[in-house]
Amino acid sequence: MSQIPQEIVDQVRFASEILNVVSGYLTLRRKGHNYFGVCPFHKEKTPSFSVNPDLQIFHCFGCGAGGNVFTFIMKMEGITFPEAVKILAQQAGISLPEDAEKYDDIRAKEALYFANALAADYYREMLNSDQAAAARDYLRNRGITETEYDQFSLGYAPNSWNALINFAAGKSVPTDLLFRAGLVVQKENGDFYDRFRGRITFAIKNLTSQVVAFGARRMANDNSPKYINSPETDIYQKRLILYGLHISREHIRHADEVIIVEGYTDLTSLCRIHINNVVATSGTALTEEHARMLRRYTANAILFYDSDSAGAAAALRGADILLENGMEVKICTAPTGKDPDEFARQQGEDGVRRLLTTAIPLIEFKLNRIESPARHSSSSQKAALTREILSSIARMGDPIRRSFLVRDLAERLHIDETGLWSEMGNMQVRSAPTNPVEPNPADTNDYFKSQKGSAELGLFKISLLYPDIIPVILVNVNVEDIEHPEIRSFFTYFKEYPTEVETFNVKDYVSSVRDQILAGQISFWLQENIVQLKHQEFARQCLITFQVEKIEAQQRLIRQEMGVTHSPQVSAELMDRMHKYLLERQKASRGEFIIGLPPPKQMKS
Repeated sequence: MSQIPQEIVDQVRFASEILNVVSGYLTLRRKGHNYFGVCPFHKEKTPSFSVNPDLQIFHCFGCGAGGNVFTFIMKMEGITFPEAVKILAQQAGISLPEDAEKYDDIRAKEALYFANALAADYYREMLNSDQAAAARDYLRNRGITETEYDQFSLGYAPNSWNALINFAAGKSVPTDLLFRAGLVVQKENGDFYDRFRGRITFAIKNLTSQVVAFGARRMANDNSPKYINSPETDIYQKRLILYGLHISREHIRHADEVIIVEGYTDLTSLCRIHINNVVATSGTALTEEHARMLRRYTANAILFYDSDSAGAAAALRGADILLENGMEVKICTAPTGKDPDEFARQQGEDGVRRLLTTAIPLIEFKLNRIESPARHSSSSQKAALTREILSSIARMGDPIRRSFLVRDLAERLHIDETGLWSEMGNMQVRSAPTNPVEPNPADTNDYFKSQKGSAELGLFKISLLYPDIIPVILVNVNVEDIEHPEIRSFFTYFKEYPTEVETFNVKDYVSSVRDQILAGQISFWLQENIVQLKHQEFARQCLITFQVEKIEAQQRLIRQEMGVTHSPQVSAELMDRMHKYLLERQKASRGEFIIGLPPPKQMKS
């Protein structure tokens, strides 16, 4: 979706009463001015999740989640700000304008959604027909009953070359639209035929439960492919879709763990035995987008696969991507000759849960492969697998954890730890992007834990609670040096429109904040009524930290330069620059560069 004009965002905000929106998800009870319920973002027995209708914010006193109506939808649905605006606009009956040049694209995508929904309804209807008797028998033998057809969006594609084409024609839906939706195939002579024939269909849905594609399974053990899947279209990109995530995400959040399987029936069998925190990759490798989606709900993943399947190999290749995105990854393999579907049907919930407790951390799993003499005995094979493990360790963001793992690897394999560090360093250099992109600090809580991020958050906080101090902050801070985009935008606005400080209302501002982390911080400040601050002293300390961090950033750059061999003249110049910044840092730490805020003894809170 294109950038939504602020006036439209405001219109949606005013039309979306937060109490009504949250009540659509939770049961709330009034206590005083606020309404309380059980928090949907962490496990708790005593309700600590509150909604304040006056401020139009929510806050959980247990886990700290908080924000406005937009950030609530973002966090609940795991979606972006524009997507949250779209959902609330639809509920409020507000039309969102789109750029003129994109209107045709949007209308084309809506047509693809319509075509897929039409096909899903048709396949579902066919599953109850006489010609689908064999399909129903097959599903029954797999433990799937008729009451589960709708739950898993199952259907049956008739064994005909043009059944769907004829049905769609009767609904005045052109074959060309079916082709663009990936539902039919075009022959060389220009004629079309149904892509799915004589197969059980699984409707693949996006996070808003719209059908975007299909997977179709054969019923006979013939030479045809076991599964046929829709091709990628304008509304279906495999890297963005995990089968079942639209119904499992809340189960994943509450379990704080996701189980990743390969096939559709693996997922249905696990759900049937009440293991619902599961998604399926449909045989494709895990992608960066998959990892980011899952990381919204949990930091823990178990890959549950048939050890001999091609899908398991693909999943292992993608497991490193989960590691790189800060997830803990374990591997669980079904007994030889069985896949998770068969194992679940035979052993039931207790058996599967016992097996899942035996899941092995990814690094340990790979290390076991090296130590298995039956499979890998040559030094070259061991070296290749060792590099594979180092590649996984190198992707981890936690340096302390990396250190322990490298040390353990050296001890287990009886090799030099220094050599492992050297090889891993070479890997990181080779994998570094040519033009690295600076991370967006809005994407992580870690930024606010840094010195600079904490200072920016503090300046933002004191400005909301005491707006009259904004002009003083702007005198002391170059707005372009602020890294957090929404905080930078906040101060940029008042730099451009200084008179707006006089009419600034924090209650109006908080309901339009887009960053979830920032919205949560603000909701906490307002809910707790944190206003008893020595605000000038607090602002001065934040400014000192901000200025010191800016100088230290320059010092870090010089240290990097010093690590490279230079001529004596250049080395002397670097030392002079370092000495200059050391003096500036000392002055900055004493607040000598602060303008308009005297030292504490001269301040009045």
